Amino acid sequence: TEEVAGLFKVALSPDGFFKEAHVKLRPVEFATDGVFLCGMTHYPKLISETINQAYGAAGRVLTLLSNDVVVASGSVCEINEKKCMGCGACVAVCKYGALEIRETKRGKKAAINPVLCKGDGLCNALCPTGAIQLKHFTDEEIISEIDAAVPEEDNFQQIESAAGVLQEVAK
Repeated sequence: TEEVAGLFKVALSPDGFFKEAHVKLRPVEFATDGVFLCGMTHYPKLISETINQAYGAAGRVLTLLSNDVVVASGSVCEINEKKCMGCGACVAVCKYGALEIRETKRGKKAAINPVLCKGDGLCNALCPTGAIQLKHFTDEEIISEIDAAVPEEDNFQQIESAAGVLQEVAK
């Protein structure tokens, strides 16, 4: 089961069964798009429940196949190979299996599969060198948005009041 989970980049429950994307909203889907589950791979269940779940999974597959084109999310991460040191922290935190470490001319570097990437930004936040950036949400863009939303004077006032509260709490 663990080998299959690794191949399809899907999660297992603590009991060793496959884990759905969402219990109520996506009960026959994995977090990995295009991979579906049904039957006793999910948990032990009655045959009638297994058949109903199989119908649900088949319906989701038909919905996917009825589209002429499948479009990947526009919000995916990009990796700057020059900054990447190949530590693997991003690979460990990515729950979608979109990242892997590959051997390149410059040594081991992270590589991303944009189809699997959901753009949640966990790898971006965890990268110690800042080699991973979320497309359209770079650090500079986010800081610019914050600066535009909150005038500098307000920033200083908020920092001073927060520092004052912390000093009072420390007493």
